[in-house]
Amino acid sequence: MTVTPSLCRICPNGCAILVEHDDDGKVVRVDGDRDNPVYHGYSCTKGRAQPELLRHPERLLHSLKRQPDGSFAPIPVERAMDEIAVRLGRILDEHGPRAIAGYSGTYTITSPITGQLHTSLLRELGTPMSFNSSMIDKPGKPIAKAMHGSWMAPQMGYDDPDVGLLVGLNPFVAYQGFPLGHPGAWLREQQARGFKLIVIDPRRSDVARRAFLHLQVRPGQDAAVLASMARLILAEQLADAEFLDEHVAGVDALRAAVEPFTVELVAARADVDPDDLVLAARTFAASRRGYAQAGTGPNMHGRGTLCEYLVLVLDTLCGHWPRAGRRVRNPGTLMPRRPAKAQARSPWQAYGFGEQLRVRGLTDTVAGLPTTALPEEILQPGEGQVRALLSMNGNPAVAFPDQLLTHRALETLELLVQIDPWMSATARLADYVIAPLMPLEVAGTSYFTDAHLLIGNGYGPVDAYAQVTASVAAAPAGSDLIEEWELYYGLAQRLGLALDLAGHRLDMATKPMTDTLLAMLHSGGRVSLDEVRQHPHGALFPDENIVVEPADLGWAGRFDIGNIDMMRDIADVSAESLPPAFDNLGRPVFRLICRRMTHVMNSACNIGVTNRGRGHNPAFMHPDDRGALGLRRGDTVEIRSATAAIIAVVQDDPNLRRGTLSMAHGFGGAPDRDGDLRSIGSPTSRLVGVTDHWERYSGQPRMSDIPVVVSPHKPA
Repeated sequence: MTVTPSLCRICPNGCAILVEHDDDGKVVRVDGDRDNPVYHGYSCTKGRAQPELLRHPERLLHSLKRQPDGSFAPIPVERAMDEIAVRLGRILDEHGPRAIAGYSGTYTITSPITGQLHTSLLRELGTPMSFNSSMIDKPGKPIAKAMHGSWMAPQMGYDDPDVGLLVGLNPFVAYQGFPLGHPGAWLREQQARGFKLIVIDPRRSDVARRAFLHLQVRPGQDAAVLASMARLILAEQLADAEFLDEHVAGVDALRAAVEPFTVELVAARADVDPDDLVLAARTFAASRRGYAQAGTGPNMHGRGTLCEYLVLVLDTLCGHWPRAGRRVRNPGTLMPRRPAKAQARSPWQAYGFGEQLRVRGLTDTVAGLPTTALPEEILQPGEGQVRALLSMNGNPAVAFPDQLLTHRALETLELLVQIDPWMSATARLADYVIAPLMPLEVAGTSYFTDAHLLIGNGYGPVDAYAQVTASVAAAPAGSDLIEEWELYYGLAQRLGLALDLAGHRLDMATKPMTDTLLAMLHSGGRVSLDEVRQHPHGALFPDENIVVEPADLGWAGRFDIGNIDMMRDIADVSAESLPPAFDNLGRPVFRLICRRMTHVMNSACNIGVTNRGRGHNPAFMHPDDRGALGLRRGDTVEIRSATAAIIAVVQDDPNLRRGTLSMAHGFGGAPDRDGDLRSIGSPTSRLVGVTDHWERYSGQPRMSDIPVVVSPHKPA
């Protein structure tokens, strides 16, 4: 057996791993790499399960084509590309480029080459209809950043912070909120030097239990709590006055907007101790070295952009941005170095430009087109109707809100192409399922480790780091698999189109090697691929001479913490009342909140070795709530919202607030598979309507903090 260092591409944490394999490329074991300077041997159950994923009996080893009777039959992948290209060309000729859409899911992290060629093909086709998964769970991050402005130097974030604020976020599962690497080890190290962690979350998660302070708020009250913290910081003059004078506009507008959010009022609304709320604000403002970050929960409860904006506002009030002369610990590695200057870039247009969708007045945004409107664009007849969808690295049938609407839309497409190693819920609706190689079977780099730095404060590793891996595993014998990017290259060839990758025009006559494409992707990087390859276990690439430079002479850019849209949203939050605790029949109304689980990555990796025989998506409930409903652990219940109902299995979680349910997103299948809930889970997306409390910037509906009624399941 041979042990080869490699790079895990199952989730965004990108762990360094050791892969044990035989001479034929059969992988038998995956472990964390203790010789890696960032991960120190850390890995998760998903990454270690890759041997089982590679040889799982349900893995697709051949591409499939839907037959007239609805069944699927194997098809050589080259023939599949021939047929797909013909059908795309016909739709293009008959209905124009807007009739073709593309969707890229979360697993684009496994192949940045594929993501860029996907975008390039859509651009060459002339269609603006490009959708992505970030518009489902966190569209507020880039939209709020555009409204607030950005600091033109790498984030301070994880560089020896004295304080951190996490809102609806658990880094031990989501791998965000702490730096990439070993989240538990990093927290221990920081707390040993005095770091104070504040967590705002309706659930006492494992990270909340280790925090200096946990505010176990009512669901949906995050924006009010953040506004109250901002009010107290301003009222007690705890802000960084010098930084505000030099770099910030809108202070008076913010002060007026948050005035109604007194500690007493918000503490009552959020049902937290007012002293704890005061302590949270004072602790966060006491240090000029800190960061705040919001997770999926506050981003999906209908006020995501406002929550993300207020997170930025708190960092700006407290001056949590690196100043001139400070060393830049992580200037990036495989990506080109960007100038680091102690100055603010003024806000830019966040939404309301580009492509005008035909539904709800939605437009393009800095985060992309509103993905939740895609099913409506498919179903609404008329000029511009979407008739073909190229779907990669995602599972729209369970990821999109309003699952029944999405299912109906996907069924009506003239052409649905899904790249997938499994017969996922979306693959079952596709006309063609393209079976790809899996991560260990292809070469890759830590591209997304660098790309995290572009997202915002609180992402990425502490120090400049990179790793490159060759393919470690061989493709299964007798299979007909391709790398995902090859589909886009093959379609472009057949359609007579040329593709771009990182500014390089591809040779469309001779298919390039993956290593050639990786070299293109990383051309101009601060550190060359060849240098990184000299360190098979991965390495740090510091540069002591890179520091934050002074602002340009006469620079006039300023943050805006008084954005007019956000001030209006704050006023709306102030006018809201608490939702009713009972429905009109006197039944208790629970608030269904989202969560993540370690053994899955959204809808992927839910196999026996990771779920230990429990493939369902539990409806977690406080034991006292379960008892009050006369339920036992393991019972099936009906969970009904204003949109639809699902069946789920009850499980206890004493760390939840009473009156809440907690379930993960991305499980389940079509309605005809509801009987399989104990093996595939329950689709919470079915409970969400696309027009339920939707945000006007992104079109995102309320996908967490959903009012539901729970009752014992009575099979028909």
